[in-house]
Amino acid sequence: MAKIALAQFDSVLKNVEANVEKMVAMIEKAALNDADIIVFPELFTTGYNLDLIEDEILEMAEDCNGPAILSACKAASENGIWVIAPLAYRDGEKIYNSAVTIDSDGNIVSIYHKNNLWDKEQKYFGYGCHDYHIYNAPFGKFGVIICYDVDFPETSRSLAMSGAEIIFVPAAWATTHRNLWDIFLPSRALENTVFVAGINRTGVEGDVVYFGDSKVFDPTGELIARAGENIEEILYCDIDISSIPEIRKDFPYLKELRKDY
Repeated sequence: MAKIALAQFDSVLKNVEANVEKMVAMIEKAALNDADIIVFPELFTTGYNLDLIEDEILEMAEDCNGPAILSACKAASENGIWVIAPLAYRDGEKIYNSAVTIDSDGNIVSIYHKNNLWDKEQKYFGYGCHDYHIYNAPFGKFGVIICYDVDFPETSRSLAMSGAEIIFVPAAWATTHRNLWDIFLPSRALENTVFVAGINRTGVEGDVVYFGDSKVFDPTGELIARAGENIEEILYCDIDISSIPEIRKDFPYLKELRKDY
């Protein structure tokens, strides 16, 4: 059984220090509630609205020695919890919209770069190279994609075919495309017979409203946990990984997937 924590986060625009302080407090709280892993939303350390951030996102991007990543590693180690921290990541001269996965010993396991960039992201970030990683944690095998990635079935299918049991989808999903949040998450869960957890931020940046509604779907596409709307909170959900083989007997999509086209 895995206990996951989804940090429905209201970022302070362009204030990394304030967001990191809040992140650490949420990590500590999740650990006290016996969570195995806590996941934060897309670009939570800086805020998301690139119309307002513009080139400052390049200055706030950080490498593995940056303040947010070092703080997340320290908090993970001190609290014995896995952490997924999505942020603007610097790799030399390149900037990516990334998710840093940190284990409960405070080690960086891997860094995923978003493969499908939405709108203004294409101006500031480089594309990922289909680097869909599977993380073998004590509580289960999981993968990470970011926001717009979930619109493309191939991203989740790649993770499922590589053995993922849980797919985390940190996002900054705005009200303008609210209906898609309700469609893609359960669809990716059912068609791949995996647990899917969408972690959406909340708050307002300029004229963009992020509605929250973080939620978890089981491998049949059934909703099993849901956060509130327009509020900051941590959503907890117990996931029974051992249920997947039995579910896949009734929904043998992966087994019966044709590979000749």
